[in-house]
Amino acid sequence: MPAIKKKDGGVTLIELMIVLVIAAFLVAGVYSLFITQHRSYAVQDQVAGVQQDARAALNIMARDIRMAGFVAGAGSGTGFTDGTTSSITILSNPAGDTYRYAVEPRNFTTTPDTLTVVTGAEELGGVVQPVAGNLVTLDNNVETNNPEFVIAVNNNRAYVAFDLQIGKLYQVQVGSVDDDKITVSNFSSGEKTVGGKAYWVKAITYSVGADGVLRRNTNISATSNQPLAGDVINTIVEDLQFAYQVSGDAGWYNAFANFPAGKTRADIRMIRINITVRPAVQDAVVQDAATAAQFNQPALEDHTTNLNGPDGFRRRVYTTEVKVRNL
Repeated sequence: MPAIKKKDGGVTLIELMIVLVIAAFLVAGVYSLFITQHRSYAVQDQVAGVQQDARAALNIMARDIRMAGFVAGAGSGTGFTDGTTSSITILSNPAGDTYRYAVEPRNFTTTPDTLTVVTGAEELGGVVQPVAGNLVTLDNNVETNNPEFVIAVNNNRAYVAFDLQIGKLYQVQVGSVDDDKITVSNFSSGEKTVGGKAYWVKAITYSVGADGVLRRNTNISATSNQPLAGDVINTIVEDLQFAYQVSGDAGWYNAFANFPAGKTRADIRMIRINITVRPAVQDAVVQDAATAAQFNQPALEDHTTNLNGPDGFRRRVYTTEVKVRNL
């Protein structure tokens, strides 16, 4: 039988090093692709979250603005009418600002605008029962069912209006809520309210803080300024701008000072809302002028200065126009 020769084969150290280098390049490429895709996914996920927050905020704002003046009336330069045909104003929180119209614009050309709407925002529930003097009785337990209303009363910031006396506001006296009874100022049993509904009139303010959070403040107490959009960690609200259309005029105006002669805030009929939002994470590093324009904060209405960018943040702008139904 012929002898079978067996030869042990292998690789040299140089060959092994070459293979390891090639493998390292392949792993580095795969890892780089993974990191890029992961970053892109994270940014897209944040952009989706930004869009969802902005749309939800826009819907809530549009709802409040649409109902401005509901049962409260349009207001005037001296304030809203009360039960004695005189006028009252609604104090803001913190005190120092007052609201006399159902729509109170605050325009700024270098920072976000603010807007306050006064409306019968919440039904106190039930039907108004026969009244005695300025003591109003409802057929539900106000004290139990409306704890926030009690807080507003005790902070001297509670106003009510009745659907059978549209355009008149009544301030609820501090500490007067007792089960289903409230005591209101400048009210008498002769007012036509029995059988109708009572509404809690709120002054609701929208503003954007330096932290990039859009807040909805019901001006009830120090804790009533609640975040609506923007959480600093994922979403930043960069700008909030409004424009206004008044009765008998098709133009849009950014500030009350620019309204046509003779027009007041009671003449506002349409409001345009603009929101600019961005993720908290950069999408890219801006390296040339060609891509810079994609990452600039856009100018909105008359806010054209002190804008951010280019900085690699992907921004979205949402706009809607709302008809004020009750003015």
